[in-house]
Amino acid sequence: MGQVKSRFFAGLLALILLFPGCLGTSTDDLETPPFPQFISLADDNITYTLSDFSGAPFVVIFSAEWCDSPCHMTMHAINSALNEPAMIVMSTDPQDEPQGITLQDWHDKASAYDDEEGNSGQTLEFPFMKGVDASKELEIDARPSILFVDSDGKIITLHEGGVTDEDEIRGYWTSAGGTL
Repeated sequence: MGQVKSRFFAGLLALILLFPGCLGTSTDDLETPPFPQFISLADDNITYTLSDFSGAPFVVIFSAEWCDSPCHMTMHAINSALNEPAMIVMSTDPQDEPQGITLQDWHDKASAYDDEEGNSGQTLEFPFMKGVDASKELEIDARPSILFVDSDGKIITLHEGGVTDEDEIRGYWTSAGGTL
């Protein structure tokens, strides 16, 4: 039933975007879905919940421990374009250590992704955690999937697949109420 509801919402949104004004409503009149409640122990040994991110916009990247590029590229592009925004990375893989990769190993590998010649050498300071239940509730099936969430916890943008264009990232961020 949830999948039918999501498809209906996606179809309705597509119609509204294709025919603005023709249906007598604007996208401002639509109810945007909330990010689901979660509780998860991250690689920094802190347990996070949705309330830890309330009151300000934030970014969620759904990925998996085994997803290298484009997941790592996307993490670094968002971190760079938005100057270290409030962000979390959630794994969609239900295994505790898929392919023997721990959350800390995953975080270290993602941070090291750009540490070769000519790259920025950024350190990714945001938490990496499991997000299987949230990804199922949102029917996330692309890795990476990036959600830009506003200060009320409502999902403003869902981008499926890698994204590295800084203008596109900044546009998503400001649409969620973030400042540059």
